[in-house]
Amino acid sequence: MMDLRGYGRIVLAGGDAHAAVLMRAYERLVRGALRQKTFEVDHVADTFHLAFPTPTQAVRTAIAIAEALAVHNKTHPDLQIPVSFGVDTGASMGQGTQFVGSAPVLASRLCHRAQSGQVLVSETVFALLRTARLAPMRDLGVWRPAGGQVAHLYEARAPDPRTDGSPAVERFLTALLFEDIVGSTTMSAKLGDQRWGHLVEQHHAIIRDELNRHGGMEIDTAGDGFYATFDAASRAIDCPFALRDRLHNIGIDVRAGIHVGECELIAGKVGGIAVSIGARVMDEGGAGDVLVSQTVRDLLLGAHYTFAERGRPVLKGVPGEWILYSIGAVAATNKAPF
Repeated sequence: MMDLRGYGRIVLAGGDAHAAVLMRAYERLVRGALRQKTFEVDHVADTFHLAFPTPTQAVRTAIAIAEALAVHNKTHPDLQIPVSFGVDTGASMGQGTQFVGSAPVLASRLCHRAQSGQVLVSETVFALLRTARLAPMRDLGVWRPAGGQVAHLYEARAPDPRTDGSPAVERFLTALLFEDIVGSTTMSAKLGDQRWGHLVEQHHAIIRDELNRHGGMEIDTAGDGFYATFDAASRAIDCPFALRDRLHNIGIDVRAGIHVGECELIAGKVGGIAVSIGARVMDEGGAGDVLVSQTVRDLLLGAHYTFAERGRPVLKGVPGEWILYSIGAVAATNKAPF
């Protein structure tokens, strides 16, 4: 699947005549990279749906089209064609002139997730391409599309740089959860490698179960700690409350830190000062603590949580003064609507 990004803005900015010229150039470049006309399944407005006999051919064609568009954009600064690509493979069936099924749906979601010039592929495509001689693929981690299942993304081609030469940066607001086991070094020495390894496996399984229940997305795990994101601060709070109690029942005490802030995504990695703040908030906690920044508290004023100030520590590497709060039990009814 491939889509011309921002077509509506292009029409509004340049008018119908400019858009018509752009569309002709776009269609010419796409069809020029197709070896067979039968690969074009559907073309609606600015979106192409292409089907290939093998995922290797699909990815190679997507990269070829992206490269052709990049050359065009470089030589025609007044006629930019920003196009994104999504590739998936799997069961689908013909319905009239279209293919329907899970593969076209995920390919479309990947396409809309991608940036200009970026070719995103599913985990299934990545697995099938391991023996193909394509450019190295970048692991972008997991992603939960709105209303869809968690998908593992891979990048077959990086986004085009901006016109000023800087890398493409995606910014977004998210709730960040950091969690780790308190006293893990002492526990591992006391239990021994085998028993400790089994306990860590239980820890990971419980956390992943609670992340799934609360709509969290696992970003990274390092040893005995987890880092996840949520689309709402209340879910980021409810999740550690639930996993804390379950883990305590098997002899593990954890701490958690939560912050909400604007992050940026460069080459699939979530970063920014908000991530550092979330990690530092957790560092201030002890066994059983769920600590939040004042940003989280302010967002949830009026919700059914209780907050108690835990001081104004200096967060290592983070400028400014930060007020931290511990959270009490959530009310049994009418949880936070956010």
